[in-house]
Amino acid sequence: MEFTATKDLGFKETFKKWNGKYLTEDSYDTVISSIGVEDDIIKIYKPHGTLMGETLLACIVKKAYKGKTYRTVKDTLFSIDDTSTMRANAAGPIDHEDMKAKGLIEGKDYVLRTPNSYYPLKKNGEFNRIAEANEIHSVLIGYKRGRFTGMIKASGWMDKKANKEKFETLQQIAQVNEQALKTAVPEIWNMQRTFADECIEEKYHIGGAPMTALSANKYSTGGTAKMSAHLDGKDLEFGMTTMCVFRIGEFGGAYLCFPRYGIAIEADDGDVLIADSNELHGVSPITGEGVRLSCVAYCDEHVATKGRAGKTENPIGPHAGKYEEKGSLDSFF
Repeated sequence: MEFTATKDLGFKETFKKWNGKYLTEDSYDTVISSIGVEDDIIKIYKPHGTLMGETLLACIVKKAYKGKTYRTVKDTLFSIDDTSTMRANAAGPIDHEDMKAKGLIEGKDYVLRTPNSYYPLKKNGEFNRIAEANEIHSVLIGYKRGRFTGMIKASGWMDKKANKEKFETLQQIAQVNEQALKTAVPEIWNMQRTFADECIEEKYHIGGAPMTALSANKYSTGGTAKMSAHLDGKDLEFGMTTMCVFRIGEFGGAYLCFPRYGIAIEADDGDVLIADSNELHGVSPITGEGVRLSCVAYCDEHVATKGRAGKTENPIGPHAGKYEEKGSLDSFF
């Protein structure tokens, strides 16, 4: 099954209107759902193609998760209640009334950094140099490059002993999502596989797949109900991100929305959704009593180099010598 978007607001106009903001029904006019669809793959194209053909916005691989893998991955994701205050653009604007309800006053207890983040007051009377955002049920699992050290390290979630067994289970997400990517978009899979094999040390390949990180998210009306429009800045610039989706109980909404094209996507339980994360996207409000679980598996190109942002970034992968002369991976891209 295939769909082609019929409108395009343009990147700049969409970014100006929606970036960092919660998506309402005004952000989309078409909902594409995989629920009840018999086709194995649903593809959604942008309204404008290239000389090479149509340009893919997203696709859904139906029921990619089956049997024991489906059950264990779904149960493990549901068991994760960790939250983060480090995802500013995805966590929505700071609500000053909510902050007041917590006893926090702007200018006294915190100062805004951006509309979506703030510097909290420390015990010594100074404002913290590390900004925080609204708390959301989203946690990074896997590997990242340290903001201040420039070195590759495991995420904080990985450091907890209690999560070791969970990580063993969650590695299957990278494996299943890779297979879905290979099946639906083989040319993108091939480039991502090649990049990971050449540029990223094998110990950072989750489950042996060309994925270095997982982002586990949980949506419910009693918790995180939505995610504001944002760009995924760490994904490969040529790649597409992969996301498994699981549904518990009855609910509506929680669509993956692309406001530029007026498209909202509803994935069924056990599906893998593959999308162009270089397009502004977010999750619409969930309604009802159910829970939507999702886990994004992606390849963070920053894990291929060491060095602080803004400084020289040195390639460190198996074939680093091919790129060392330029001090970056630009020649690969």
